[in-house]
Amino acid sequence: MTPTLMQIYGSTAPPLNESAVSCFAQGTEGTMSQCVLDGVFSAGPSPALIGLGIGGVMVSSFYIAGDQSVVVPAVMLILFGGILIGMLPPQFVGLAYSLTAIGVAVAVFSMWTRFTAAGGF
Repeated sequence: MTPTLMQIYGSTAPPLNESAVSCFAQGTEGTMSQCVLDGVFSAGPSPALIGLGIGGVMVSSFYIAGDQSVVVPAVMLILFGGILIGMLPPQFVGLAYSLTAIGVAVAVFSMWTRFTAAGGF
């Protein structure tokens, strides 16, 4: 038979900061998004790798949906990454930086292709 909480701790409940819900119960100091993101990223790959995946999907989808140009996806990634840098908790800012880096790399590639390889202005 599995012991109950009353049998384990006696008549008092365990302190909240030692329980599994302590992150959610910190009041104004804790944020739900940080609690959820901590659990997700601790179980899987790093935030920067997730950012690379999201960036690749965004570039591909905008490229396919657009006029077969990577300029719009590059601008969208730079803007989206810049917005996320200020919104995400400090431990997940790497995700936003990787999105911005992908956007800058795609923009540089687009400029190189247009002005050097294609030879037009």
